[in-house]
Amino acid sequence: MYTAITLNGNTDIYFANQLLWKSITIKGILKDKFYVQDINNTRLLELEIKHFFGFGKKYLIVEQRLQRQIDLLKIRKKLYLKVANDTISLNKKMKAWKFDGNFIVDNKISGSFKNHLTLLKSSFTFDFKNESETNFYCILLFSILVIDEFNTQPPS
Repeated sequence: MYTAITLNGNTDIYFANQLLWKSITIKGILKDKFYVQDINNTRLLELEIKHFFGFGKKYLIVEQRLQRQIDLLKIRKKLYLKVANDTISLNKKMKAWKFDGNFIVDNKISGSFKNHLTLLKSSFTFDFKNESETNFYCILLFSILVIDEFNTQPPS
């Protein structure tokens, strides 16, 4: 089972209680940096997120060392991840202070995530219908989108 713990915009992703990767966020006034590194501290993905005080975000992939090349698309203020022939999005369920929802792959629900809040951190469990390589990319998109949901540190 995949799980995640997020704190201050950073997220650690686990599979069967083994750390898979860390997502690190460095917040700025007009630009944020986001990267994913594996357990060997190899950067798998680096993004630059340009914005005007948090509005009008533009995502730029600076570097990627993933098994498959990805593209990020923003359509009608919603972020999509394109990998191979799949388009992945995330539907958030409307719950106060909670970030629950579904993973949508090519317009079909492929899994869901559930938020468990504590005073200092937020943890998540992920449930997928099938074991698939696409699950990794679903959680990758989740890692990018969860930045703003639980970022409690001030901009650097």
